[in-house]
Amino acid sequence: MTPFTATWTLFLVGLLVATVVLWAALRGRADATQRWTLFGIAVGNWAISTWFTFDRIGSGAFPDFVLSRNWPLHFCTICTFLLIPAMLATKRQWWAHPLQTLLFFPGALAAFLALVAPGKEYEGDGFWVMGTLFYAVHGLNVLLPFVHAGLGLYRPRWRDAALSLVWFTILALGVLVATLLCRAFVDPAANYMYFFDPEGSGILVLLWNLIGIPVVYEIPLLFILYPVLLGFVAAQRGIERLPGLLRRRRPFAQPA
Repeated sequence: MTPFTATWTLFLVGLLVATVVLWAALRGRADATQRWTLFGIAVGNWAISTWFTFDRIGSGAFPDFVLSRNWPLHFCTICTFLLIPAMLATKRQWWAHPLQTLLFFPGALAAFLALVAPGKEYEGDGFWVMGTLFYAVHGLNVLLPFVHAGLGLYRPRWRDAALSLVWFTILALGVLVATLLCRAFVDPAANYMYFFDPEGSGILVLLWNLIGIPVVYEIPLLFILYPVLLGFVAAQRGIERLPGLLRRRRPFAQPA
């Protein structure tokens, strides 16, 4: 698929419909049913991601798509895996809220940005091809956290928008260390989380052109995206209140 084409738009509409349908199907069910259903989808999503990655590595059609540059260290790949425990976790587990915060805010946003500005190798494909799995996986990385929150299994707080950037920064520093080690001892072209090259990724290209310093050029993202993350909370709170507002609407007066 190519962004902003009819096929791509149809895919996004389908993703939105799937989100609403899944939420409606699980609404009112027991918590355990909701968690295990989302857990099963998350496991399937991770399996698709893994299959897609190794299929591309083994195909030979993409000479730059090699194992040393596709360890599970890309942020969206990390999120795809972390969704598995996050969907099953309960509020009693101390790590649940920080993990779900990371996935609801920067995780879902990064996945959506990947749908809007994918790498060049994912553009131009038809709909029913392996490349479409890239869009499916990232679409589920958006869908799952929002359905999870919509069901009340995770309730984002206003302060979570800022805290999510703290968790993201800690994770990014760990990935940076791993990337530097990989570049030093395995593959000098390793570029996890786009630390050294935006690789045609939307807003990162703009920041690279403005700053041009590896790693440093990504720092403004924390300030640029923060208002967007606050918008996530506002949207979620609005959706929470919508059923109550609809119930409070007075029916039209009946004619005498």
